[in-house]
Amino acid sequence: MSLRNTSTHYGKLSIALHWLMALMIISLIAVGFYMESMPDGDDKWAIYGLHKATGVIVLVFALFRWYWTLSSEKLSSPEGYSKMDIGLAHAGKWFLMIMMLVMPLSGMGMSLFGGRSINMYGIFSIPGVAEANKPLAGILNTVHSVSAWIIAIMVGLHILFAFKHHLINKDITLTRMLGRN
Repeated sequence: MSLRNTSTHYGKLSIALHWLMALMIISLIAVGFYMESMPDGDDKWAIYGLHKATGVIVLVFALFRWYWTLSSEKLSSPEGYSKMDIGLAHAGKWFLMIMMLVMPLSGMGMSLFGGRSINMYGIFSIPGVAEANKPLAGILNTVHSVSAWIIAIMVGLHILFAFKHHLINKDITLTRMLGRN
């Protein structure tokens, strides 16, 4: 298996990006929902700090993933896919790709326009704006919260359809992303 995609196989880098980002995004969403239920205090703010820093890392990976996807060879659709299957798969993929930008950008904007910096694991900080814009931060908070639910639903559907293709259709959709075809 090569690093780059071919017309029939995902490359090692595409597979690694897919699974690394899946793990990070699912974890961030789970932690984000958990944080909402926590009482205010040092523990909550420490988790918020890690959540924000990891969200910035997801944004960096998402930007690279956009570049990699647009510059890589396009895979052919597995045999037996209807035009509707192909259309839904492409729509779902690109919707998730867009949400991988919207989610971290809205989270960063919410913090930065709220006047709060983002501490990147104690290595450096991304400073908040000097004059906070609370109305804009509030709008971005709403975008971030709604995006979390949208991504959670989309990821759930993505997983459901991957298993549907593997268990019912018995095609190569899932095994291709596992690097086994």
